[in-house]
Amino acid sequence: MFLILMKTYSIFFMLLFMADFYFTDNLILMRMKKTLSEEKYEEVRSYFAKFTRALVPKALILAVLSGSYLFYVYFGSTENGFSNFQIVLAIKAFLGSWLGLRGILQVFFGIQPFVFKGHALPFVLVIIIVFLSQIMFSV
Repeated sequence: MFLILMKTYSIFFMLLFMADFYFTDNLILMRMKKTLSEEKYEEVRSYFAKFTRALVPKALILAVLSGSYLFYVYFGSTENGFSNFQIVLAIKAFLGSWLGLRGILQVFFGIQPFVFKGHALPFVLVIIIVFLSQIMFSV
């Protein structure tokens, strides 16, 4: 029961992290930029940013912690080589760790590691992580 709860939390916090920031930035605000004046766009963007700064760091930490715990529980032994499940899990863990490290350094320490001009690549990586989490138990 606890593992099912942790899986649910992990996916929920990753989706919350993705939806609150990447989804808003990539799908909503980009479209608004085309129709609003620069001044109005900046006003709307700052409004979203205020709420994002309150929610995203908490969701990020909880996604990384729950994902790390699930990695610890499910990875298992590699005595007989890596299974397909372990390979998919390792890829997912690498992407999640990279996003988590980048986000934690940026949000909590003001360090801009692994510089991007936008959020398109992290958005795609979050979608890949969610899909990998859904298919890894069937490979």
